[in-house]
Amino acid sequence: MVSFFSYADDVRFTASASNTTVGVGDQVQVTFQLEGSGRNFQAPNFADFNVLMGPSQSTSMQFNNGAMSQSISYTYIIQAVKEGVFKIPPATIESNGKKVQTNVLTINVVKGGNNAQQQQGGGQQQQGSNGNANAVQSGGKNVFFKVSVGKSNVYRGEGVLVTYKLYTKVTLVNYGLNKMPSLEGFFSQEISMPQQLEFHVENVDGVQYKVADIKKLVLFPQRSGTLTLDPMEGEVVARMQVKRQQSRDPFDQFFNDPFFNNPFFNNSVQDIPIKLKSDPVKINVKELPEGAPVNFTGAVGKFTMDASLDKKETKAHDAVTLKIKISGKGNLKLIDPPKIDFPPDFETYDPKVNANVTASMAGVSGNKTFEYLIIPRNAGEYKFSLSGFSFFNLDNNKYETLPGTDFVLKVDKGDETTTTTVTGVSKSDVQFLGKDIRFIKTNRPAFVQRSLSLYNSPLFYAMCGAPAFLFVLLFVFRRRYVEMQSNVSLLKSRRANKVAMKRLSVAKKFLAEDNTEKFLDAMFQALWGFVSDRLQIPVSELSKENVSLALTSRNVSQASVELFIKTLDACELARFAKSIAASNKEIYQEGIDVISKLEEELG
Repeated sequence: MVSFFSYADDVRFTASASNTTVGVGDQVQVTFQLEGSGRNFQAPNFADFNVLMGPSQSTSMQFNNGAMSQSISYTYIIQAVKEGVFKIPPATIESNGKKVQTNVLTINVVKGGNNAQQQQGGGQQQQGSNGNANAVQSGGKNVFFKVSVGKSNVYRGEGVLVTYKLYTKVTLVNYGLNKMPSLEGFFSQEISMPQQLEFHVENVDGVQYKVADIKKLVLFPQRSGTLTLDPMEGEVVARMQVKRQQSRDPFDQFFNDPFFNNPFFNNSVQDIPIKLKSDPVKINVKELPEGAPVNFTGAVGKFTMDASLDKKETKAHDAVTLKIKISGKGNLKLIDPPKIDFPPDFETYDPKVNANVTASMAGVSGNKTFEYLIIPRNAGEYKFSLSGFSFFNLDNNKYETLPGTDFVLKVDKGDETTTTTVTGVSKSDVQFLGKDIRFIKTNRPAFVQRSLSLYNSPLFYAMCGAPAFLFVLLFVFRRRYVEMQSNVSLLKSRRANKVAMKRLSVAKKFLAEDNTEKFLDAMFQALWGFVSDRLQIPVSELSKENVSLALTSRNVSQASVELFIKTLDACELARFAKSIAASNKEIYQEGIDVISKLEEELG
């Protein structure tokens, strides 16, 4: 039997709240109290609130004229998360063989938390363990996450130092990250952090906190406008002293008398889980100034360039290596190599790229090298040029161009072995008279008449027309080849899968070496590089949203799109929260699977 009243017979079961009008982010203490004995307590669903603590159970006994009465209370501390009028359903418990329900609670959540109690006309004073509510303010003044940015007004492509910090005034038993920010619109470079949190003291508004850096990143915005750093979400377990609920037991009242003033009797220690969420941070990203040089491809920072051939003389069909090294500070991992005008007689391949960069509080610095393999097919002396490299210098907010380089490569004829077969006559049939006269044969020769003559035959006309046909075919093929070479986007699209597989092989190498940072960098390059090349999306416009829309418009299944986004999220989670992320082997296998599926569906 379920009672729809707050009490039945001698049993009274009620629900009460410390405040019925609160602001967003405020805490409310909800108490379910049973006058009598009971079992199988079932709490209601706090669907519209965050549960910060509970249930905290307490039992009290009272003697009155020799008769004993008992009460049980279950206390929760909840937090309002959005505006509106919300109802908390009844709680139930079994007492004297019956199921009893509490009354329904109605909580009015208004905007802001400072004046919430004033809207009640002075408000209702918090009862019982009100100190508990004040002690577990999620995102409040005891323990919270905070995001610190070096600059909030930057150029597109300029590095921004971002630090995620944990502030606390209480003792923390444990902490963990539940959700990392998506960093939509940014390319990130993580700064190495110690395995254990290192706390230091920091003064905030006159209050001293223990502060630890959780994550440090250098972010490079990829588009202009107002970009938002999404909140970081996590949970800590705080070990705190909480006041004991006032008991009706005369013995407890005796020991809780102020005369004793002993915290042992008045307080107890509890490990309280607290959910934390940082505030979103907005960064204003300015577009780079107009007047960029023709060969500017998005490099922002300060750089130098060095280029060299491993040899100046070679033979046809021998390989030559051209190495371009760009060093400095800035968005090194995002820069493209300068343009090179290779002669048509050269066979070239996609460059081997190696980025050796270090992220620190001062930004990202290091070098990036591009190694081209060149195979000249014909002898001769060839001249070709490396164009200048342009970048936006943040020191003076101006574009600068590093001069290009001219190369001269002398190619000698290659070692080619030619086999020539000569059919002659035997010595017994030939006699030399002097030096140049052969012996004249006197026997009658046997003449053999061929059945068909080559002249005027189909083969004769085919051989006559073959040179012209081959010339036209070569002309068409050559023109098509030039068009394909000029259409870099189309060429990259066709080679996207091949390039992605090369990058995955690099990732596999770092996986075998247990080098997590370089492994994740290689996985990001493989995944983002594949969709950029295959879908012909510029690097500056790469985002999860744009890629999802582009894949969907190409009739790629939703499952494959979600798998691609899931794989990217797994890489990001592995970079920021190694303890809760998937293993590197799982990430590597997911990367191979999703690229194969996308290549198959894109056709």
